Amino acid sequence: MAVQELNDSKEGDQVKDAIRKIGSDDMQPIFQLDGDGERLFNIVVDYLSERGLIESVDVITITMLAKSLAIYIEVARHMHGYGDAIQIYPNGTSNVSGAFTALSKAQDQVLKISAKLGLSPMDRSRILGAASNAKAANNKSSEGDEIDDLI
Repeated sequence: MAVQELNDSKEGDQVKDAIRKIGSDDMQPIFQLDGDGERLFNIVVDYLSERGLIESVDVITITMLAKSLAIYIEVARHMHGYGDAIQIYPNGTSNVSGAFTALSKAQDQVLKISAKLGLSPMDRSRILGAASNAKAANNKSSEGDEIDDLI
């Protein structure tokens, strides 16, 4: 029942429309993002497009990255110091605040998803190195090569 309600909602229509657009040149997020998320989505798409490192199916991962970045930015705007990170209860005990937990989880997501897209220098070199090794392996003959001479 809940799935049907989602299918019949505005958000469901947006997701279906975005999925239909996968494979087209018009890359749009798979769900609605706020202003920060939309801006970040476009920055990542432009960056990857300029380098020829993007495929239409990447829209899913890029949308998740943009959403996580937008959440991170929104929460970070409200974190100003120790009092925002630690919650002290009337009985004297303390715990990490919900805002700090949200900030930390969003940061973890951003780092994980960014790595998948090769958005840090180390991730780019790892991905490009793997691609280079795969290309070199494809250019090697498997029969009658130097390894066969050893056997």
